Amino acid sequence: HDSRIKEVVITDTLPISPEQTFPGLTVLRTLDDALALRSRLEAGARVVVVGAGFIGAEVAATCRARGLDVTVLEAQEQPMIRGLGPELGAEVAALHRDHGVDLRTGVVIEAVEGDAGGVRGVRLGDGSFVGADAVVVGIGARPCTDWLEGSGLRIDDGVVCDETGLAAPGVVAAGDVARWPNPLFDGESMRLEHWTNAAEQGVHAARRLLGHVEPFAPVPFVWSDQYDRKIQTVGRVSAEAEVRIVDGTVAERRFVALFGRQGRLVGALGF
Repeated sequence: HDSRIKEVVITDTLPISPEQTFPGLTVLRTLDDALALRSRLEAGARVVVVGAGFIGAEVAATCRARGLDVTVLEAQEQPMIRGLGPELGAEVAALHRDHGVDLRTGVVIEAVEGDAGGVRGVRLGDGSFVGADAVVVGIGARPCTDWLEGSGLRIDDGVVCDETGLAAPGVVAAGDVARWPNPLFDGESMRLEHWTNAAEQGVHAARRLLGHVEPFAPVPFVWSDQYDRKIQTVGRVSAEAEVRIVDGTVAERRFVALFGRQGRLVGALGF
């Protein structure tokens, strides 16, 4: 359902219509997307990245390693602020700026401009224009569930399952389309977009169909390589949690942070 995902991500969330999908304006979801993007990243190409989450930050870091001119446009006040909070988000921002990224936060995108020859750039809400030979959109995704309308399955930002992964008799879901209560986190409803979870949950779903009735209770895990830093998280990290630095320092960009909610450890981040 790749074409449908692209339509949702680009046209529903950015102020452009389907006929305004120019060459060089892309998401990064598939191998074809990656190959198309690589073909645009010739020496001297100007790259604009919309969104400073994991995808946007990794694209920016990779492009800077190739010596390209990179501008990152982020609607929030700091990168990854919803997951890391303002202090750690500010450190991610400093990391990218120190490597030459023009990171602009708190911006509004008015339009993406281009023609049949390709994308030309992005116009911002303040009237300024950022020229680009490639625009990469990394602002998140919605689960593609339209094809399940009328199926009888419960759809709520994904396919709703019980704690064993069962969505209906004889039906299981796995990967970033599945939403289920994780008993390890007091039944918190989770929908995870990490490939590590898709692999683990796929195995669990197969076992569930074969009659092994047991809860799916993983500890989420994801990592991101940006420049010479590796950012790793386990559990649930969020801006709403209490954060404590327990090893290293934020200033030296080498630390471990613990995330707690209501007196309980729920996640950790290594930088």
